[in-house]
Amino acid sequence: MKTMSKRALVAAVAAALSCSAFAATDPVLDKLEKQIAELQKQIQELKATQVKEADARKELANQVEAQGKEVAVKGDIPGSVRRPGEETSVRVYGFARLDAVHNFGGRNNASIGDYAAYQPSIALTGSPEAAQRGESYMFTKASRLGVEAFTPTKLGSLTTKVEADFYNTTGSGLFRLRHAYGQLGSWLIGQTWSTFMDLDSTPETVDFNGPTGNTSLRQPQIRYTYVTPNAGNFIAALEMKANGGATSGDEMTRTPDLVLRWEKASDWGHVALRGVTTENGIKSGDSSSTYYEADGNGVVNEITTPVSGVSASKRGYGIGLGGHYVLTDTTWLLASASYGKGMGRFFNESVGSTVSDGKVYLPKELGVVVGVQQKFSDTLRGSVTYGQQRTLGGEYITVASADANRSVKSGTVGVIWAPIANVELGSEFMWSHRETLDGRSGTEPRLNFAATYSFGN
Repeated sequence: MKTMSKRALVAAVAAALSCSAFAATDPVLDKLEKQIAELQKQIQELKATQVKEADARKELANQVEAQGKEVAVKGDIPGSVRRPGEETSVRVYGFARLDAVHNFGGRNNASIGDYAAYQPSIALTGSPEAAQRGESYMFTKASRLGVEAFTPTKLGSLTTKVEADFYNTTGSGLFRLRHAYGQLGSWLIGQTWSTFMDLDSTPETVDFNGPTGNTSLRQPQIRYTYVTPNAGNFIAALEMKANGGATSGDEMTRTPDLVLRWEKASDWGHVALRGVTTENGIKSGDSSSTYYEADGNGVVNEITTPVSGVSASKRGYGIGLGGHYVLTDTTWLLASASYGKGMGRFFNESVGSTVSDGKVYLPKELGVVVGVQQKFSDTLRGSVTYGQQRTLGGEYITVASADANRSVKSGTVGVIWAPIANVELGSEFMWSHRETLDGRSGTEPRLNFAATYSFGN
């Protein structure tokens, strides 16, 4: 019992001493504990910051990777874009266009779906159409959309183009294919402007169809261009009528058109000489004609007579010369002339070939276009044009329909104002005249206003 009491006393004294010692060092421990706690807090904050930074770096890397797959960069041709890692540059272009027309003459082509000026169908004086004067209408069928691509290859640059508009004569507003071709070096294969055309000698008009007497045609073709530095370009092509294209008298084509063109450009302008040979043919199978006739006894008999099919063909030809001359930096003179026999669809206003007694007759036709283009300022330009197409004498005149056209002609005065980029407002007065083989005629004055909003140019 005494031993336990001594031990308890010693323990109590030791505890008291221990408490006194810890009490004496309490401020130091508190400071250390605070410092340790602060360090631990900073460590936790640092770890949290590192985690956030790692997440941010990962997110940024993901965004960069995604953008690298989707975002396009500037392409190799003006107005084009190219995706990283790809060599093809693509340009999307086109325009939205509204035309507003007032025709002071008789009703013409709006009723058949061709809303631009078309001189071969001008209402003749005294006809019911001539009495329907003063028609006004608006249309947007000339609006256009196209895609052009450029790809470098070991054989040279590959250019691909597909372009369409809504200018079909069905009234449906569906796409009408204009261009669809690929061009690699000197070779072009696909559908585009005929090689017989000389676009650089065609004056600009507000009217969609352009000057009378002009050659305007797009055809599928295989074209080769031989370029020389001094002698100009020599071009040869095999072409054929596009599916669904206008026939203009060549009801059946068995062989392609052969087109040759030479052109040379210089600081003073350019000159081009063109030639074409094209087939005009018709081919129909045998048929029969049935009629009924009563004999002397009053009995009606069915009589069938055979009708032999027609198989006839004749090749036509055409030649053309045109160019433009730079009078001043702001004034250009443009002119072209085309002559041919049986050129058919190569003329906008062709009367076409005709068939009589199993023989094909080809018209001789001459087309002339002249124009002056003037640039008044950076935003205003204008043009004055005159064009005529005439059917000349020959065997064709003796067998052709009396209402076939002897001549069609037109003159225009127009201005185009571009107040801001990609916007053009045009106004044009056109006077046109038509005369038929039997001496009838008709006149058509008209005003055309056009607003064009472009993109991708």
